[in-house]
Amino acid sequence: MPTRSFYELAFGVDPGGARKCTHYVRGSLDEIKTDLDAELAEEINLYLLCWYGARLSLRAYQRGELDRSIDLHPFVTVSVDGCPDITFAGPGQPIGYDFSADEEFDNEEDHLSRRMAYGELGDTVGVTVAWDRISVPPLADDVLTADVFDVTDHHLCAYGHSDCEV
Repeated sequence: MPTRSFYELAFGVDPGGARKCTHYVRGSLDEIKTDLDAELAEEINLYLLCWYGARLSLRAYQRGELDRSIDLHPFVTVSVDGCPDITFAGPGQPIGYDFSADEEFDNEEDHLSRRMAYGELGDTVGVTVAWDRISVPPLADDVLTADVFDVTDHHLCAYGHSDCEV
Protein backbone atom coordinates (compact mmCIF):
# COMPACT_ATOMS: atom_id res chain seq x y z
CA MET A 1 0.00 0.00 0.00
CA PRO A 2 1.48 3.37 -1.02
CA THR A 3 2.25 5.65 1.87
CA ARG A 4 3.51 8.80 0.15
CA SER A 5 1.77 12.17 0.14
CA PHE A 6 1.43 14.15 -3.09
CA TYR A 7 -0.65 16.57 -5.13
CA GLU A 8 -2.32 15.73 -8.42
CA LEU A 9 -3.39 18.37 -10.93
CA ALA A 10 -5.93 16.95 -13.40
CA PHE A 11 -7.01 18.76 -16.56
CA GLY A 12 -9.18 17.01 -19.10
CA VAL A 13 -12.04 16.82 -21.55
CA ASP A 14 -14.00 13.69 -22.30
CA PRO A 15 -13.41 12.34 -25.81
CA GLY A 16 -15.67 13.87 -28.42
CA GLY A 17 -14.92 16.91 -30.52
CA ALA A 18 -11.81 17.53 -28.42
CA ARG A 19 -9.64 15.45 -26.10
CA LYS A 20 -7.38 16.20 -23.20
CA CYS A 21 -6.26 14.03 -20.32
CA THR A 22 -3.32 15.59 -18.52
CA HIS A 23 -2.15 14.86 -14.99
CA TYR A 24 0.69 16.21 -12.90
CA VAL A 25 1.76 14.33 -9.78
CA ARG A 26 4.00 16.48 -7.60
CA GLY A 27 5.40 16.71 -4.11
CA SER A 28 5.03 20.49 -3.76
CA LEU A 29 2.37 23.09 -4.37
CA ASP A 30 4.95 25.34 -6.09
CA GLU A 31 5.46 22.65 -8.74
CA ILE A 32 1.68 22.38 -9.23
CA LYS A 33 1.40 26.17 -9.60
CA THR A 34 4.12 26.14 -12.27
CA ASP A 35 2.43 23.27 -14.10
CA LEU A 36 -0.95 24.99 -14.06
CA ASP A 37 0.57 28.26 -15.28
CA ALA A 38 2.13 26.40 -18.21
CA GLU A 39 -1.17 24.69 -19.08
CA LEU A 40 -3.14 27.93 -18.92
CA ALA A 41 -0.57 29.78 -21.02
CA GLU A 42 -1.68 27.69 -24.02
CA GLU A 43 -4.73 29.27 -25.66
CA ILE A 44 -6.07 25.91 -26.81
CA ASN A 45 -6.41 24.98 -23.14
CA LEU A 46 -8.35 28.18 -22.45
CA TYR A 47 -10.63 27.18 -25.31
CA LEU A 48 -11.14 23.77 -23.68
CA LEU A 49 -12.00 25.44 -20.35
CA CYS A 50 -14.33 28.04 -21.84
CA TRP A 51 -16.00 26.19 -24.70
CA TYR A 52 -15.78 22.49 -23.83
CA GLY A 53 -16.10 22.71 -20.07
CA ALA A 54 -12.82 20.96 -19.31
CA ARG A 55 -12.37 19.49 -15.85
CA LEU A 56 -9.72 21.19 -13.75
CA SER A 57 -9.00 19.94 -10.26
CA LEU A 58 -6.32 19.67 -7.62
CA ARG A 59 -6.27 16.62 -5.39
CA ALA A 60 -4.25 16.24 -2.21
CA TYR A 61 -3.27 12.73 -1.17
CA GLN A 62 -2.06 12.11 2.35
CA ARG A 63 -0.09 8.89 2.81
CA GLY A 64 -1.58 7.51 -0.39
CA GLU A 65 -5.21 8.30 0.42
CA LEU A 66 -7.29 11.06 -1.16
CA ASP A 67 -7.65 13.81 1.44
CA ARG A 68 -9.24 16.60 -0.59
CA SER A 69 -10.33 17.32 -4.15
CA ILE A 70 -10.63 20.97 -5.15
CA ASP A 71 -12.41 22.23 -8.26
CA LEU A 72 -10.11 25.01 -9.49
CA HIS A 73 -12.62 26.66 -11.83
CA PRO A 74 -13.91 29.24 -9.31
CA PHE A 75 -10.35 30.48 -8.79
CA VAL A 76 -9.43 31.04 -12.46
CA THR A 77 -9.89 34.37 -14.27
CA VAL A 78 -9.27 34.72 -18.00
CA SER A 79 -8.77 38.32 -19.16
CA VAL A 80 -8.97 39.20 -22.87
CA ASP A 81 -8.53 42.78 -24.08
CA GLY A 82 -11.88 44.15 -25.21
CA CYS A 83 -13.92 41.51 -23.34
CA PRO A 84 -15.21 41.27 -19.80
CA ASP A 85 -13.20 39.01 -17.50
CA ILE A 86 -14.20 35.36 -17.73
CA THR A 87 -14.57 33.48 -14.46
CA PHE A 88 -16.15 30.10 -13.80
CA ALA A 89 -18.83 28.76 -11.50
CA GLY A 90 -17.60 25.26 -12.34
CA PRO A 91 -16.82 23.07 -15.35
CA GLY A 92 -18.78 24.23 -18.39
CA GLN A 93 -20.00 27.31 -16.51
CA PRO A 94 -18.08 30.36 -17.72
CA ILE A 95 -19.27 33.70 -16.38
CA GLY A 96 -18.71 37.06 -18.08
CA TYR A 97 -18.78 35.95 -21.71
CA ASP A 98 -21.51 33.98 -23.47
CA PHE A 99 -19.62 31.56 -25.67
CA SER A 100 -22.84 30.22 -27.16
CA ALA A 101 -23.43 33.72 -28.57
CA ASP A 102 -20.31 33.32 -30.73
CA GLU A 103 -22.51 31.41 -33.17
CA GLU A 104 -24.55 34.57 -33.73
CA PHE A 105 -21.64 36.50 -35.26
CA ASP A 106 -21.79 36.66 -39.04
CA ASN A 107 -18.01 36.61 -39.26
CA GLU A 108 -16.52 33.45 -37.74
CA GLU A 109 -13.24 35.30 -37.23
CA ASP A 110 -15.00 37.35 -34.52
CA HIS A 111 -15.69 34.26 -32.38
CA LEU A 112 -13.66 34.47 -29.18
CA SER A 113 -13.77 30.68 -28.91
CA ARG A 114 -12.30 30.33 -32.43
CA ARG A 115 -9.58 32.87 -31.70
CA MET A 116 -8.65 30.90 -28.55
CA ALA A 117 -8.69 27.59 -30.41
CA TYR A 118 -6.33 28.90 -33.07
CA GLY A 119 -4.03 30.74 -30.65
CA GLU A 120 -4.78 34.16 -32.13
CA LEU A 121 -5.09 36.14 -28.90
CA GLY A 122 -1.36 36.50 -28.19
CA ASP A 123 -0.54 39.24 -25.69
CA THR A 124 -4.21 40.25 -25.41
CA VAL A 125 -5.00 37.32 -23.08
CA GLY A 126 -3.92 36.71 -19.51
CA VAL A 127 -4.87 34.21 -16.84
CA THR A 128 -4.71 34.48 -13.08
CA VAL A 129 -5.33 31.84 -10.44
CA ALA A 130 -6.34 33.13 -7.00
CA TRP A 131 -4.16 30.74 -5.00
CA ASP A 132 -4.63 32.92 -1.91
CA ARG A 133 -8.33 31.94 -1.89
CA ILE A 134 -7.72 28.19 -2.25
CA SER A 135 -7.50 26.12 0.91
CA VAL A 136 -4.87 23.58 -0.12
CA PRO A 137 -3.84 21.26 2.69
CA PRO A 138 -0.12 20.93 3.32
CA LEU A 139 1.23 17.48 2.57
CA ALA A 140 1.82 15.11 5.45
CA ASP A 141 5.19 13.55 6.11
CA ASP A 142 6.90 11.24 3.63
CA VAL A 143 6.18 13.31 0.53
CA LEU A 144 6.52 11.72 -2.90
CA THR A 145 9.66 12.77 -4.80
CA ALA A 146 10.75 12.33 -8.39
CA ASP A 147 13.19 9.58 -7.51
CA VAL A 148 10.58 7.35 -5.84
CA PHE A 149 7.85 5.48 -7.72
CA ASP A 150 5.05 5.07 -5.21
CA VAL A 151 1.73 6.08 -6.70
CA THR A 152 -1.60 4.62 -5.61
CA ASP A 153 -2.96 1.67 -7.56
CA HIS A 154 -5.84 3.70 -9.00
CA HIS A 155 -3.45 6.19 -10.59
CA LEU A 156 -1.97 5.76 -14.04
CA CYS A 157 0.52 8.54 -13.45
CA ALA A 158 4.05 8.56 -12.16
CA TYR A 159 5.77 11.61 -10.67
CA GLY A 160 5.67 14.56 -13.05
CA HIS A 161 3.56 15.04 -16.15
CA SER A 162 1.47 12.34 -17.80
CA ASP A 163 -0.61 12.81 -20.91
CA CYS A 164 -3.16 10.02 -21.21
CA GLU A 165 -4.04 11.02 -24.80
CA VAL A 166 -0.60 10.33 -26.26
